Amino acid sequence: MKLVTKDLTQTKVWLSSLERKAVMKVIESSFSNVVPEVYFAKYFEQDDAFKRKLRLYLDNDKVVGFCLITFSSGKSNKDLKVVMIKACAAFIPQYRRGGNTFTYSLYESFKYWLSAPWKKIYYADTMLSPAMYRAIAKNVGVIWPHPNHSTTNALFELFNAKGEFNREESLRCLMYVGRVSKYSDKELASFEKSKKLEIEYYCKLNPDFNKGMALFVIIPVHFKQLLQTAYKMYFRSK
Repeated sequence: MKLVTKDLTQTKVWLSSLERKAVMKVIESSFSNVVPEVYFAKYFEQDDAFKRKLRLYLDNDKVVGFCLITFSSGKSNKDLKVVMIKACAAFIPQYRRGGNTFTYSLYESFKYWLSAPWKKIYYADTMLSPAMYRAIAKNVGVIWPHPNHSTTNALFELFNAKGEFNREESLRCLMYVGRVSKYSDKELASFEKSKKLEIEYYCKLNPDFNKGMALFVIIPVHFKQLLQTAYKMYFRSK
């Protein structure tokens, strides 16, 4: 189904009262173990971000999903000062599709990098399910953790210091978030049986994803990433 999108920027035009209520309903229908008001306050209203971008997804003027992008700075480790881009998204279950928000997240990340290419920029996200991880990992050039992309634990210690350590990869790449994407028993069973590389890998690293545990993922945003991702997406479209 073809959805209409509406883009908002917090410093310019932000959510109306009706749109805010609609977003709350999407949060409630998308996640288990979540109080919509608490989720909204944490991701939409905290002052830890210097910029927020939001895309609403609409079907016949009804908000059925959203993708929120936040930009924060000040994270540092010795001489390493970085900008961290995070995304959170939710959809009413029948509108959920792998890759729904990938293009938007990628576009906003590279757009910011083009405005400040001298900065160290990373996209970091908590992936709640194997489908979320695969939608990104199969399209992006470099992503950590990944079975074919090695990295050190330093960035995970920096960005996910309070997270949990995965001995399989020797990375602090797990984070308990409490919320769970609403999947049917049939969908959960399909994840367990899947032979797709990204889904199989995700389930091995994070078997407790349906109990509130998320996989913490880091994607570097730089020129090499742009080239590799463009190359990968070009040949996927063939």
